[in-house]
Amino acid sequence: MQLMSMLAVAGISLGVAIATIVSRKHRGKPAGERMLVFLGSFLATLLVLFVLNFAIFCLQQP
Repeated sequence: MQLMSMLAVAGISLGVAIATIVSRKHRGKPAGERMLVFLGSFLATLLVLFVLNFAIFCLQQP
């Protein structure tokens, strides 16, 4: 397996965050709450992908 580039990690995280706030569940909420949901989902996805990248990195070490 290869490591994901930082640009790919950021792009995936941004896509997940946008998909989250556009979903029906969050459409009627105020803008401030939607922004918090956006930020939370972006950071959570970013964290998960960084952990995944680190795990791949550790598995490749001899």
